[in-house]
Parts: sequence; C-alpha cells; structure tokens
Amino acid sequence: MKQLRFLWAFLLWMPMLAAAQTDIGFGSVQAFSSNREYGNLPVMNLNSGDRITVSFDDLQDRDMVLRYRVKLLNTDGTPNDMREIEYVSGINKIDITESDYSFNTRSNYAHYSFSFPEKGRNVKLSGAYRFEIFCPDEPDEVLLAVPFMVCEPEVLADIEVKVPRRVEWRRLRQELSVTVDASKSSVRIIQADRCLKVFAQQNMNTQTIRLLPLLYQTGSRYEYRDKDEMVFDGLNEFRNIDLRPINYSGRGVDRVMLVNDRWNAQTLPQQSREYKPYVHDDDIDGNYVIKAEGMENSDIEAEYVNVHFVLQEEHNPLAKYYVIGKFNNWLCTEKNQMEYREGIRAYTLTLPLKQGFYDYMFARLYNGKISIPVMEGNNQETENDYYVYVFYREPGGRYDRLLGVAKANSREK
Repeated sequence: MKQLRFLWAFLLWMPMLAAAQTDIGFGSVQAFSSNREYGNLPVMNLNSGDRITVSFDDLQDRDMVLRYRVKLLNTDGTPNDMREIEYVSGINKIDITESDYSFNTRSNYAHYSFSFPEKGRNVKLSGAYRFEIFCPDEPDEVLLAVPFMVCEPEVLADIEVKVPRRVEWRRLRQELSVTVDASKSSVRIIQADRCLKVFAQQNMNTQTIRLLPLLYQTGSRYEYRDKDEMVFDGLNEFRNIDLRPINYSGRGVDRVMLVNDRWNAQTLPQQSREYKPYVHDDDIDGNYVIKAEGMENSDIEAEYVNVHFVLQEEHNPLAKYYVIGKFNNWLCTEKNQMEYREGIRAYTLTLPLKQGFYDYMFARLYNGKISIPVMEGNNQETENDYYVYVFYREPGGRYDRLLGVAKANSREK
C-alpha cells in the first residue's frame, strides 16, 4: 500500500512542479481598517482617526521604488470624473517608504506596506475608492489596485437572514430582508428609488455584490425585501488549508515536502460536494490569514509554498474548473484554472501561497456560466456573513456618498 501511495504522489507532483508559475507578480495583498466595527472590511469613517493599512509582497524581488495615489470611484467601479483636489487633501502621489526583504526564506520577496491617511493627506468625501500603486517612472501604469471605502455614518441598516419564501429554495438558499432607517440622518434623501443605492455582498466575495430593489418606503424607512434579488445561494462551509506549520502537515494538507529548495504542500484530494449531506465545519468565511508558526514577524519570515490542489472529477473537455477565494479575489482566470492529469484522473493546480490559513472553494465554468453550487452544493444551514452598503447620490450630484455599512451572520437571530 505504501508503494502505491508513493507512486500516486510521484505521478501527481512531478507534472505540477514542472508547471509551477514563475511570473507571478504580487501576492498576499491585504487591506485592514483600524475600525474594528467593520470587521475585516477595508472601511474607515470620514473625518475620524480611522486608518486603512495595506500590505503586499513583490514575489519577483525587483527592488522597486513605489508610490500610490487615491482614486474616487462610482458605484459601478468606474473612476469618478471629479478632480483629485476635490476629494483628496494634499499631493496625491505618496511614496511607499515601508518596505523590507524576506528574511531567511527559501523564496525571496520584498514586503511593502503603508497606512492611510498619512502626512497631512486624507480624503474629503465618503464613497468607494481604490489605492493605485505605480512606479514613479511610469505613473500611468497601475501595477496594483486595492479597493477601500470611506463611510459617513448617517443611516442605520438592519439585516435579517431568513428562509426563502419560495418552497423550492428553502433547503438550498438564504434570503435577506434589509431596512434602511434615515430618520435620524442629517442627509435629506430625495427620490430614493433612483438615488439611494443599496448593495449586498456575501462573505466578502466581490463576485456576489448586487444592487437590491426597493420594495416600499415609509417615511424615512426604506424596505428591501420579498424580491428574488434578495436570495443568495446557501453554498457550503469553506474548504480550508493550514499552511502555518512548515515541518508537518496542517489541516487539509496531506504532506509537505522540500523539492528543488522550495517548500511544496500537497492538499488532500477533494471531490464535488453537490447533493451530499451538509456537515458543519469551522471556517473563516472565505478569508485568509498570513501566519508562520514559530516566527516573530510573518510579514518577512513566512515562506511562499507551492500548494498543489487536487480535484477528483471526471474529465469534461467542455468544462473548466477553478480554485477561488479571497486570496485571488474570487476571480476565475488562467492563473487559477485547473488542468486535467490523465495519469491520476484528476484536475490539479499549483498556486504559490504565503504561510497562513486559507479558505477556498471550487467553481466550474460550463456553457459560459460560472457555478459554485455545482461543486460545493447548496445548503440553507450554511453559516455565511452578509454585508450591506448604502450609497446615495443626490439629484444632480457628482459622486456617490457612502452613508452606512452593516453586517449580519446567517446564524445570528
């Protein structure tokens, strides 16, 4: 049995090691707020002492001089037409001075970080923003974009997660009911059906963000409920891997090996969970945390590990399979597309991930449609976090003000 297991591992690892990515740019991009009321969201309050801290690694160890600027966005993600001086105080080109090289690691990288506001520079308006990181020599080429939001808390948003109205959805999905209360707001909301935009998001998954339809208004209370747009897939608890230890296998890891002077982690083979009974499991709702066991400074002492994912699925030439999570912004691209290996009759993917704890899921692209439930299943019992963002652009206004942010958990009553 040991010989068969070794042969299987050999057939699996060798092609994946050969296919490991080399041109991988930036990794471990994270943004945190000092305001813990917003949890893991990169949101700060306007005209407060809140700060957003951004960190990332240059995996090519290029010793670059980097700057960042702040860009105001519309709710559809496009850049706002307002001049920088109208929404940013101070010069909007800021050097990133906090950088360091990896220490005593087998893969070299440069770690960068910065906090905003800083040095008299701040934003003047609430809304959706992004940090644009660039080299001074090529300011028009954005190397990395990191979104964040600035809120002026003017309204209260109450979220209820409940069993869907439709009978056919009750075992599979979760429905939201949202009330926005502006009765104590100093902002007078006009034409709410057109100017008030309320968005919902599941588990910080940017691909689930949707505009909610207003059902009715009572005075200064706005009700969003009883529409199909309020219903989300229940999905399943996240799969996860624990890369914090490097000398032994953590959760979800079959084995860790040192190959060609690089750490490699083989995940436990996975299968589709569609139509399988729901099983409660602890996760971090799609997030990831950077941490190296036994290290004082994981920012520069954590290793980058070649993580080999395995999905035991019958070969389908018309389908594409992906590994998704917050670590790759939930996107389905060539970088996280799995490849079928005939020798082991499974789909595989190698991703370089920094030591830490990661939640992830599988997604399938078929007939031009991306589906997560076909790989993960759908369960009404699943624990999910939901976020609501309340934007308002007054008639004739030039930007979208963020008046409120709220969070709810499907287990909370």
